[in-house]
Amino acid sequence: MANSEKKSLYEQFEACTIKELEDALISCNTHEEKAFYRALLNLKLQISQEKLIGKVLV
Repeated sequence: MANSEKKSLYEQFEACTIKELEDALISCNTHEEKAFYRALLNLKLQISQEKLIGKVLV
């Protein structure tokens, strides 16, 4: 894949659904993986809340 075709980490995160992040969290094997996916899931939930409320929370 050419560099121009690669998605940034942010674009990859934006493409993930809450369900996908929940599934990834459930399937983790290490504490570090769980912490990573928990942080991503929390961020995704916070962004969703901000969109619903219409106010930036952080």
